[in-house]
Amino acid sequence: MLLTPHTMVGLAIGASISNPGIAVPLSFVMHFMGDLVPHWDFYSNTTDEQRRVGWRPIAVMADLGLGVAVGMFFTLYALWVVGNTSLALNMFLCGVAAVLPDALAAPLMFTQKPNIISVVIGKIQSRLQFQAPIFWGLLTQVLITVFAFLVISNSLTQ
Repeated sequence: MLLTPHTMVGLAIGASISNPGIAVPLSFVMHFMGDLVPHWDFYSNTTDEQRRVGWRPIAVMADLGLGVAVGMFFTLYALWVVGNTSLALNMFLCGVAAVLPDALAAPLMFTQKPNIISVVIGKIQSRLQFQAPIFWGLLTQVLITVFAFLVISNSLTQ
């Protein structure tokens, strides 16, 4: 799954569950549940070599940038507009936790000598991934992102 939908799910959890002791670990676990959803990403049906060259690493960095921008937007909105410091912190932590598995697995994708944590997380993720054709795989992510946006919007207006 792309990083931005994972971020949105984490933000939605952080916006709707006020206890960070529950929300942050749940956001981390939901990353793996998100990988079970049929999806398409930049690495669908690719070889290790294809993952390291060409447009794919650039696309991943662009998706990372978008995820960070979305996460910061909602965090700052909760902080400055809603005026709730604990909500903003909770959303920020949950957004980070939701993409942490991919960050931990990144050395497996981009280096020749990954660390043991990357290898373990990568093996878990590879077993959970449910690749779909591009249209259906992007549609599921758009639907997840829209649902997460609605949860966030509802939580921030209450």
